[in-house]
Amino acid sequence: MKKSCLASIKENYLSLSSAEKRIADFISQSYDETIGMTTGELASRTNSTPSAVVRCSKALGYSGFRELKMALAMEISKNRDLNYNPYISEDDSPEEILNKIFGANIKTLHDTAASLSREVLSDAVSVLEAAKTVYVYAIGTSAFLASELQYRLTCIGKTALCFTDFPTMKVSTLNIKKGDVAVGISHTGRTVATIDALRLARQSGATTIALTSYAGSEITENADLSLEIVSDEIKYPIEAVSSRVAHLALIDALAVAISSRDSETAKKRARLTHELVNTVRYNEETAGKRRKKKKTK
Repeated sequence: MKKSCLASIKENYLSLSSAEKRIADFISQSYDETIGMTTGELASRTNSTPSAVVRCSKALGYSGFRELKMALAMEISKNRDLNYNPYISEDDSPEEILNKIFGANIKTLHDTAASLSREVLSDAVSVLEAAKTVYVYAIGTSAFLASELQYRLTCIGKTALCFTDFPTMKVSTLNIKKGDVAVGISHTGRTVATIDALRLARQSGATTIALTSYAGSEITENADLSLEIVSDEIKYPIEAVSSRVAHLALIDALAVAISSRDSETAKKRARLTHELVNTVRYNEETAGKRRKKKKTK
């Protein structure tokens, strides 16, 4: 299944020529209008040529402008069914903003589920299940995703380490051995620190996995397996919100799939985890009551 036209524009934008970027910009901003245009009309509106429109269509993964329009029309119909609106206005009410953000998240999950390679997912589960130690790398807005993956893996019995600052990311690769797995998480796929850590981990003998939103990005070049989510990203000042929801869902899918291969052990560990957390909370509450009682005396 081809990725959505708008997602393909996002992924391939930097590689387009200046004329192709003008065409892609017009399609992104006026996709309803685009589906009713001829090649010549789009060329005229974007100060380009019909041949540039065809080249742009092919660069986005289509045989030509006709196929691009068909895909775009299907995408528009699907977006309406999913209540997806990619633009947030300053005049939108909190309720309207809530509806648009939830619609964007639903669409991202829907598109990712439709396009994610099941074979790569299965391979990633097998590799993580067999790993001696899992090293997880990410910085910036992806750092909390690395922490989440580490926690989920720890809960199901894996030895997982998380590194979210540049110096320790690099130094940690000195400890990696064959049989270990390194996971690099980067929304853009261009985060230099994460890419370097994944490259060094690979050189040290680890099997490498990338979680990203951009197929063919630099991080995928340093990964044995690449799991890519699909996100158009709603147009508002906060970057990569919808994609983070899909990354979290993907982390959940990996953890649950690994634990399902030994469900009895997973159930036992889940029960023990809940007991430990509840005991900690109980002890904290009890200690607080005791401190309060001493003060009143």
